[in-house]
Amino acid sequence: MLHFLASVLPMEVYREILPESYLLILADDDEPTGGAELSYALRHASRSGKPSIWIDCSHLHNLSFATLRVLVRYYRRLQERQIPLVLCHLGDSAGQLLTRLPAALCPPVVPSLLDAERYCRTQLPLSH
Repeated sequence: MLHFLASVLPMEVYREILPESYLLILADDDEPTGGAELSYALRHASRSGKPSIWIDCSHLHNLSFATLRVLVRYYRRLQERQIPLVLCHLGDSAGQLLTRLPAALCPPVVPSLLDAERYCRTQLPLSH
């Protein structure tokens, strides 16, 4: 079931709780975003107990600096807790913005959600 978060804020953020991950779907709205709604959604995702967080950017055509800053901040926090944060379906302009950052600061970018699942399987410790 898809849930809507932060409807009054400039960026629309949808979430779906999957068996092995927490999926956030970002979508553009008419106004530039300050990153607050994404930060709110990532905070919930990071507390969900899911072993990974995937961010679907297929409906996000413009990646603002504020949004990038939030993504990098949560990527680093989650890295410390060994929770992969993976970006999927990133557009060309957003990808170019990420290339300006040092590689160590950038979350992994994969072409699809299936690739995100494969990536996370290789990153997570095996459970017994």
